[in-house]
Amino acid sequence: MHEFSLAERILESALCAAEAHGGLPVECIVVEIGALQQVVPEALAFAFDAAKSGTPAEDAVLEWRETAALIACEACGNEFTPEDMFWICPSCGAAGGRVLRGEELIIQSVTLRETSLETREVEHGN
Repeated sequence: MHEFSLAERILESALCAAEAHGGLPVECIVVEIGALQQVVPEALAFAFDAAKSGTPAEDAVLEWRETAALIACEACGNEFTPEDMFWICPSCGAAGGRVLRGEELIIQSVTLRETSLETREVEHGN
């Protein structure tokens, strides 16, 4: 289950961002995950909850959005979103292609808690 390694990478990056801003507690992490990562949402949530225990992100919420895959047909150059695991170009019928989008794991933002009432959002590219 690769969701555990993804959760650990996400948490590690968020904690680095928190440390760079005075070690404030992490409140929320927003990530973009490509569809080709094949993440199971429940498994990622479980893994993140397990990984954050006992850290400054212990009360953090993980929000994520899936980015659709985008494939470039190597035969005709058409760009398309595959309907299934078989990448068949809708224009020419060729199989396969080159991945343009869909393998990413991008931390969009990390929100830190300054006090019990105030929060600060930190942009964090990865």
